[in-house]
Amino acid sequence: MDRIGNYWVKEFFIRKAHLFLRVLNKAWERAEEETRLIAKLLERLGVGKGSLILDLGCGNGRIAINLAKQGYRVVGIDISPVFIEDALRKAREHGVCDRTVFIAGDVLDLERVVGRYSFDATILYWSTIIGYYVDESVDERILRNIWNITRDGGYLLILNTVNYDTVATKTGLAPVDSIMSDVGEDYVLVENPRFDPTKSIIENTWTFYRRKGKDLIYVDEISFTMRVYTLHEIIRIAEKAGWKFHEAYRDLTTLKPYRPMLSAFNIVFRKG
Repeated sequence: MDRIGNYWVKEFFIRKAHLFLRVLNKAWERAEEETRLIAKLLERLGVGKGSLILDLGCGNGRIAINLAKQGYRVVGIDISPVFIEDALRKAREHGVCDRTVFIAGDVLDLERVVGRYSFDATILYWSTIIGYYVDESVDERILRNIWNITRDGGYLLILNTVNYDTVATKTGLAPVDSIMSDVGEDYVLVENPRFDPTKSIIENTWTFYRRKGKDLIYVDEISFTMRVYTLHEIIRIAEKAGWKFHEAYRDLTTLKPYRPMLSAFNIVFRKG
């Protein structure tokens, strides 16, 4: 298998994109509030309305579209043509076509995908991309690609992202075999996560079922493997790619300092 070109990413986001699209549509329920907090952080960093933002791994546009509604110009990039098509449709519905651009493309070829753009800030939101290839050198390459298309003084925001400390703590204190959630009115998702602390890797299988009365009818399943990092590891990798660590927060609501074991990653890096 070509790890970089044909890893689980293409199975998850291209060949079976219709399944994850249900999860993304469910996430729209909280998108307006999430984006309000992101905009507050951008304003704190001096990245005001009218700035050009890259939403990398944008899915079907819930963050990009809501940022555009708040006055930002946003380019959304995702490897999934299915997600991008849905994002374009939603941009029309929300009346932000003049402030959004959506492109199907691979982060490993980012400079060619974005072309002429130079961004004031890039957002990676909800455990997207970093760690997907289970290889620090690939993550360094991705972060370098982002650095190359960011203006001097611009920012990289890695937000609401899973990390080693929180996964290890939850696994040690309250391990679970499966997690069930509704994704839409008629579908159920069952997650079966496993964590290997010796390799800092999460393995997970998502199984989708359709509700029929009181019964659950098996639909399909998708699996993924993801590397998770400690704070000092992700800072080291980002600095090797040219970034300077700026701040890390406990959450986007309070913007208080990051707390190991209790916080997802909400990290800001700066170029130059």
